[in-house]
Amino acid sequence: MISSPGKSVVVHSAAADLSDFRELVERCMPEQGCVEVQNDQSGKEHPWHQHDTDETIVVLSGQLLFYWEGGEAVCKSGDVIELPKGVRHGSKASFGDVQYLISFANVDFAR
Repeated sequence: MISSPGKSVVVHSAAADLSDFRELVERCMPEQGCVEVQNDQSGKEHPWHQHDTDETIVVLSGQLLFYWEGGEAVCKSGDVIELPKGVRHGSKASFGDVQYLISFANVDFAR
């Protein structure tokens, strides 16, 4: 687990069970809203930005360089990123293609 001071970004290594995609989507679905499945080709970057809602990101395949004010992590399949609202962050598919699920809510994957 990697965390950052202040509004804590937390990365849980291998915290998500990817064997049942439907169950994963149901677990991550907010009470109101949606989940998004993102497919980034190698080299795609989402530069510094922030959101008005909490997010939970689950890496489905590949590796994602995820960075935020105060830290960075290389996240791989099964890793979960807890991202509080208002935290400046970005990501890059630095190691080939990467697919990940984004829930626009805080989903507890802590063990």
